[in-house]
Amino acid sequence: MHPIPPDDAPHTGLAGRLRLARAVLVWERLWPALVPPLSLVGSFLALALMDVLPLLPGWLHGLVLAGHAGGIAFLGWRGLARLRLPAAAEAARRLERDSALSHRPLSTLADRLAAGGDDPLAAALWQAHRRRLAGLVARLALRWPSPGMAERDPWGWRALAVLLLAIGIAAGGHEPAARVSRALAPAVDGAGGERRLDVWITPPAYTGAPPQALTAAESGRPLTVPAGSAVLAVVGGGWGTATLSLGGRGLDFQPMGEGGQRLEARIDGGRTLSVSQGWQTLGRWPLTVIADRPPAIAVTAVPADGERGRLRLGWTAADDYGVTRARVEIRRADAPEGETLVVELPLPGGGRQAVDGDSVHDLSGHPWAGLEVMATPIASDALGQDGAGKAIPLVLPERSFADPVARRLAELRRLVTADRRVALPVAMALDPIIAQPALVRGDLTVLLALALARAGLSGPSFDLAEVQDLLWNAALTVEEGDLAGAERAMEEARSALAQALDSGASEAEIRQLLDRFQAAMERLVAALAARGAVSPSSGEAGNAVSTQELAQMMQAMRGMAESGARDALRRMADALAQMLSTLGAGPPPPQAAAAARAMKTLEDLARRQQELMDQTFRRAQEGAPARGDGEAAERQRALRQGLGAAMRSLAELGGDVPAGLRDAEGAMGSAVGDLAKGAWGSAAEAQGQALDRLREGARQAMERMAPMMMPGAALGPRDPIGRPLPGTGAGDDGATRIPTVGEVQKARQLLDEIRRRSGDAGRPAAERDYLHRLLKQF
Repeated sequence: MHPIPPDDAPHTGLAGRLRLARAVLVWERLWPALVPPLSLVGSFLALALMDVLPLLPGWLHGLVLAGHAGGIAFLGWRGLARLRLPAAAEAARRLERDSALSHRPLSTLADRLAAGGDDPLAAALWQAHRRRLAGLVARLALRWPSPGMAERDPWGWRALAVLLLAIGIAAGGHEPAARVSRALAPAVDGAGGERRLDVWITPPAYTGAPPQALTAAESGRPLTVPAGSAVLAVVGGGWGTATLSLGGRGLDFQPMGEGGQRLEARIDGGRTLSVSQGWQTLGRWPLTVIADRPPAIAVTAVPADGERGRLRLGWTAADDYGVTRARVEIRRADAPEGETLVVELPLPGGGRQAVDGDSVHDLSGHPWAGLEVMATPIASDALGQDGAGKAIPLVLPERSFADPVARRLAELRRLVTADRRVALPVAMALDPIIAQPALVRGDLTVLLALALARAGLSGPSFDLAEVQDLLWNAALTVEEGDLAGAERAMEEARSALAQALDSGASEAEIRQLLDRFQAAMERLVAALAARGAVSPSSGEAGNAVSTQELAQMMQAMRGMAESGARDALRRMADALAQMLSTLGAGPPPPQAAAAARAMKTLEDLARRQQELMDQTFRRAQEGAPARGDGEAAERQRALRQGLGAAMRSLAELGGDVPAGLRDAEGAMGSAVGDLAKGAWGSAAEAQGQALDRLREGARQAMERMAPMMMPGAALGPRDPIGRPLPGTGAGDDGATRIPTVGEVQKARQLLDEIRRRSGDAGRPAAERDYLHRLLKQF
């Protein structure tokens, strides 16, 4: 029997209510079938948004994905397979139950009057029945769907899935797509692919050792690192907190976002470095930690008196990572626990591991001059460790004065130093000298110093150090004029410049100190010129250096400061100061003039050979015809003859002619033949070889003639403008190369271009920021 009545039935709106009831029944049967697979979908999304799945091992991650996918497919298929759509009669029954109608009144709407249709009473009763049914239809009601999940899921697992999903949205709602993508892509690159371990070990900067980068794939490789190295470890992926084991300590990593962890630590000891996470060891390395040993230092030559009462020290120092400071602590032999005099030893830049030095120190003005002392050499490294060498007994050199007035002033200074009670007699002894200005050549500076010393000694109390300084400077000025003061000013300027270079002073401060250095140099040069130690041009009167050469050296030093070559600048300043100090010791020997002329000739030959080689090289590049050039060949022949004459001059000075010069002469001969034939390529090659061997031979010749040109110089061999040659000089191992003039000019041009571009507002901000960072070190 169909519950839908015919069109003439009193069922206004009944068809629509029946469709709605049927939809309610479909939902109540469909929802229980969908809840299990949807709960699994919700739990997977919750895990994905919380970024938990990428932390699992790859195999477990894939297993969870497969379990969720299989569960969703199975539960969905089972639910839909059991789903049965409701019939129209079931929809009518639902309406009747929700409307509390008994006896299934909707089923009677399809009834027909079987007999008595002509009977008015029967017809009236039938119509009354129909009207009553129509009234019931008008009161039909349909309740909200009720799938009955409380009975089906009494433990409320569906609510747990909703709660987890809410937590996941709160945790990863800012990047849902990325997290879901990671959850759907488990690592499949092997057992270690699900985690990533990176370890960086950075030794202390002073060691100069390079950093080491490690990964889990390098586990087991033995490591050797300096003590104090910094270790940075980063773990990506995995489950749980990672731990670094070092020297018996376990250090936990700290989270760094995106599922990563990191740890920074310091390596001071231990035999093993390992990183583990949970039950798995990600990496393990055998470890050898090298302790920083204290430096060693020793005096290599018995201290001896140098020129004008100076102390000459030969010494050697070594450290596993570089010597940063060397000094000699001097104490009175009769008072070892008393006052200490510290003498700094010059070191080349760069913190070298082994240093050999031969330095000269003017201690003749110290009150202990002429007394027995104990000198202990001490070296320091970057870690602050000190290493002391064997103490050496010696007598501090004492200055000998030729001038009787200077000798008398030094004697009075020695008397008052030994016993302050003789201050008044010493003051009275100064009166005859002050009263006769001619004794000090009328030098007002000396007279003023003596007057101040006398006034101090005449008082009830006086500053002994001040009196000592006044008397000593007066004696030096009487003996040498301005040379002593100029040398002292030069040493102070050099020391201030070296200290500023070591401390990383600004470019402006370096320029100011260079100005001070140049002023002190000019004062010292003036004092030396009065003694004939320097001249306006090189090679005059046997002088080993000229004012022109000194000006070139000063210009080169300023170029080094502008280009950032600070190590070379310090070495050149030390060399220049030492050279001028050596020149003040006395006039050069007679053969120095011939040696200087020979070196000047070699320098000129090298310059002319360079010019001729450049011309030949241009012809070779331009593809000039292979026709001989008599003029070029003749110029090359003249250079060869000039080299032969220079070699004969060197031979007359004594010793063998350097092999480099002989090789250069042979290469020049080959170049003559090639130029005559027009073989430009081979000629340029021969000329280049000749130039290289000529320069090498000049260096060898300079080394051999250095004692002849500057006897006793601690500076060692130098080139024609006074620069120390590679591999020579105090503490020079050739590691610091002084740039050539051309290199300094190129560096200066590059700096100017960088400065120009950094000030161009039209360039990108990132580029200008990079250029500014480049300029900071200069």
